[in-house]
Amino acid sequence: MPRAERPLDRDGSVLTQFAADLRKLREAAGGPSYRDLARLAHFSSTTLSDAAGGRRLPSLAVTLAYVTACDGDHVEWQRRWHLVSAELNNLELEHADQVATAAPYVGLAAYGPSDAERFFGRERLVDDLVARLRRQRFLAVFGPSGAGKSSVLRAGLVPALQAMEASGPVVLFSPGTHPVQEFALRLAPLVGTTTSVIEAELSGGPRVLPGLGNQLLLDRPSSAENVIVVDQFEEVFTLCADHEERAAFLDLLLAASSPGSRCRVVLGVRADFYAHVAQHEGLVTALRDAQVTVGPMTAEELRRVITRPATDSGCAVESDLLSVLIAHTHGQAGALPLLSHALRETWRRRKGNTLTLAGFQATGGLDGALVRTAETVFSGLTVPQQHLAQQLFKRLVVLGETTEDTKRRIPRAELDDDDDTAAVLQVLGDARLLTLDRETVEITHEALIGSWPRLQRWLNADREGHRIHRELAEGATDWEAHGRDPASLLRGNRLTLVADRMQPSEELTSRERAFLTASLSARDREQSASRRRIRRQRALIAALAVIALAASAMLVFALNAQHDATRQRNTALALRAAAAATDLLTRDPNLAAQIALAAYRLLPSRETEEAVISTAGMAHGSQLTQSRAKISDDSRMIISADGASHTTTIYRLGDKGIATTITVHNSGAPKDATLSPDGRLFAVPVTGNMMELWKLGTPGGHPVLASTLKGASEVRSWTPDGRFALIGNTPEYPPGPTGSPVAYPSSPVIWDLADPTVPVPGRTIDGDGTFVGNSHTLAMTPPLEAVDGVQAIELETFDRPQPTRRPWLAGDQNWSFMEMRFLHGGTTALLSQTTGVGKFAVVKWDVSNKEKPVRLGKFILPDGAFMRPEAASDLPPDRIVVTENGTLTVWDVADITHPKLVSTIVTDGTQGEAFRLTPDGTALLGVVILGGNTHTVVRWEFDLNKSAANVCASGDKFPLALWDQYFPELPYQPPC
Repeated sequence: MPRAERPLDRDGSVLTQFAADLRKLREAAGGPSYRDLARLAHFSSTTLSDAAGGRRLPSLAVTLAYVTACDGDHVEWQRRWHLVSAELNNLELEHADQVATAAPYVGLAAYGPSDAERFFGRERLVDDLVARLRRQRFLAVFGPSGAGKSSVLRAGLVPALQAMEASGPVVLFSPGTHPVQEFALRLAPLVGTTTSVIEAELSGGPRVLPGLGNQLLLDRPSSAENVIVVDQFEEVFTLCADHEERAAFLDLLLAASSPGSRCRVVLGVRADFYAHVAQHEGLVTALRDAQVTVGPMTAEELRRVITRPATDSGCAVESDLLSVLIAHTHGQAGALPLLSHALRETWRRRKGNTLTLAGFQATGGLDGALVRTAETVFSGLTVPQQHLAQQLFKRLVVLGETTEDTKRRIPRAELDDDDDTAAVLQVLGDARLLTLDRETVEITHEALIGSWPRLQRWLNADREGHRIHRELAEGATDWEAHGRDPASLLRGNRLTLVADRMQPSEELTSRERAFLTASLSARDREQSASRRRIRRQRALIAALAVIALAASAMLVFALNAQHDATRQRNTALALRAAAAATDLLTRDPNLAAQIALAAYRLLPSRETEEAVISTAGMAHGSQLTQSRAKISDDSRMIISADGASHTTTIYRLGDKGIATTITVHNSGAPKDATLSPDGRLFAVPVTGNMMELWKLGTPGGHPVLASTLKGASEVRSWTPDGRFALIGNTPEYPPGPTGSPVAYPSSPVIWDLADPTVPVPGRTIDGDGTFVGNSHTLAMTPPLEAVDGVQAIELETFDRPQPTRRPWLAGDQNWSFMEMRFLHGGTTALLSQTTGVGKFAVVKWDVSNKEKPVRLGKFILPDGAFMRPEAASDLPPDRIVVTENGTLTVWDVADITHPKLVSTIVTDGTQGEAFRLTPDGTALLGVVILGGNTHTVVRWEFDLNKSAANVCASGDKFPLALWDQYFPELPYQPPC
């Protein structure tokens, strides 16, 4: 007699109810034994019994076999299984999202260079591309949407090129709306200048590329060449509306592939845009024998794509799941985004360390996983947010004419800045349906456009209206870019067409509604222009009569007005000249200083005073022979290291710049160089994870190598008297291919350098810290993890038999510590904090009594500004240096609650390598990088009279030939 079934636990769960209904179905079928059911269902009796056991949800195949054997409704039970599976998975995902590690699959997003270690399946194709690039200077990679072109280029080709010996820079970008500007944006940091400078050079045409190519390769072997990788090349045709800019960009790419430019070019192009490419004669010529097609993966390649990321993460893929996935994707070139998304969702539903077929089926399958994610996210929005999401997705799609619809990257400024829009962007970004950048928004992959039925319905409902709305949106953007210039408004037939289809409604953003309203208002004004002209003529006749009567009174007024006009003219000329002086700052600093001083003589004001101080410092800089510079605490020395020549140089500074220069030779390539605060020693970490300690000697003497430390490559902190140093090491990355073993650092050690010839290692410190004055204490850098959103700096005492560490300086809720600086012998602390979203602050503490530190106040800096802690002055008055949007501001923070602005220095975006206030706080010393990667020592005097005297002491005169250019209508009056 068969054993009775175990009673179900009536806990009210959907799983228990599902099992109970299966049992009722079996009873309705006459109560056959599970052995009899097994013969009908072709599953074991144990498997069928477990299906109705209520402990776990059976697979869909087992459920349908059970139902069929009991003559149940196949369709209804399939629907019920999916509902129960979805509810159970939602419960599991709430827990999984709390404990899950980072998924090894990227979902809809393309694999990037940082994902190279988990990018598999395209090894042969990547090897072929690398081999072709050795032979050819131009290469185009074609493939349908979803074939993985972007991943092959970004996670395959780029890392492979960067790992090659004697490789040059790899410039990777997508064209976007303005491809030349995007190209310049990627080149600028490699050349060491600003985007605007590179863009101006590129506007000179293809002839400038050889020079730029050579600049990029200054520090590279002679055989090295640059590689320009343009992903999503079809954006040149879909997003770039300026035909001249498109042609200029294509000419640049073709010129870049010529032998003299020392560049090679790789394009990633969607296959359905081949006809667009073929319309350009130069591209047709370049593409002969230079095309590679990304086709479907083989079964073995798909197996690696599916299993290797999971295996490398310590997980396994169920064999049944592997078979189903390969069967569904083999031979399908555009299925990879759907596969990656389904794998990511299956990973979230894994059982233990195994990705299962049941988990995959719960996602909705290969075709349904993406749709299910999109629908789930969309359904979770409020009704107003759903409406915003619909309009957002329509903006993010370019409707194809003879091609498929494609995604569009739009600036965030095109969207309204309100809470609902921000919430929609956040939710869609978290689900990886959208990719959010600081300035732009785009659909993560075009697979969403073709796979999501709801989005297709939105796009097909009114395709012509969609195109008209796009014209309105672009017009609004142009209107805003030109300062809402009336000349940029819609007029004539264009306005009529847009107004008929797009009256101000909820579908438009506030900016678009304002643009359309302004255009309609301008039309109304123009239609009534003739009537207004008649009224003006009548009013003019009456006004002339009044003017004739008031002519005598106006004569006196005219004399006063002439005086005011002269004053206004001089003000305008002075301010314009001051602005021109700052523009000339890096190109001709001497002329800039003369212009600024002349502007100040004409109009003493805050703006002209800032221009004099800024330009005077730049005009009298001294050039360094090496980079990696640091300034001593007393602002009298600069030290720099040169890895190429294996040398370190000490520059002693006088009143007029560099007074003496001493160079020492190191045993290996120096990575950095640091002066002790007392000026007695300097430390030079060299290759081989060693550090040389040098005694500086007298100003006229030559430094002497005192000792060499092993396993040391970085001075984390010094005590002010130079007695102790916290020394650690950084990871060693040996030469060789990617994957070579890396030597990871050990914990830093406190060294006693009282006698640098016999340095004595002391305690090993767990973590990183900064010495608090000359006391035997360290302020420990807090960990990234915050307790209840609050970080705390801990204080460790290291001169005891057992070190003690205790909480010391508490941070603010949701603010993170960045840097710390201790002044006045360790009695004052300045701490830099950030919220992580561009907001920074400086907190000041009185720590003279370390047992009872007193918080003195907090100075919240302007948006985007942050403190340079190494530049703070260590003697009263307390002054700090703040970097903000191409300017340096110096603040007196003696009273941190009421900071006072001391000086503003305009640097015109010049990159600063090191800054240090003089001990008395009256001047700022800096090492800046000017054009051509020239490192220059600059001294900015905050006293206007000193700055003016420095300008005139040079003996330079304002060129007479240029006076009228900057001060027209004024007699020549040189400032010196």
